[in-house]
Amino acid sequence: MSNKPTDKKPQQVRVRYEQTTAIYASQFVLSVTGEEVIVNFSSGSLPDPATGEAHLPVHTRIALSPDGAKRLVNLLNQALASSGTTETVSSGAARLPTLNS
Repeated sequence: MSNKPTDKKPQQVRVRYEQTTAIYASQFVLSVTGEEVIVNFSSGSLPDPATGEAHLPVHTRIALSPDGAKRLVNLLNQALASSGTTETVSSGAARLPTLNS
């Protein structure tokens, strides 16, 4: 038996990007249940060529656990606070974007 302390150093993790392209998103659609939060990302609405009605094409979808979603909100709030942005993400009711006429 050894008398050495069992101090474990935190393991350093390197980030490796599977893809290096970034996709712009300005619109988000959320689906929330007790077990998951699904975030759908879209670049914005487009007119349907057949009907002329606007539709929102979703290019990316991410599912998170409720705890993962809370960590993401905290991380976004920290990033916005450190960048000098005064408005932060709230956990309140959803709001629709303001449209410029």
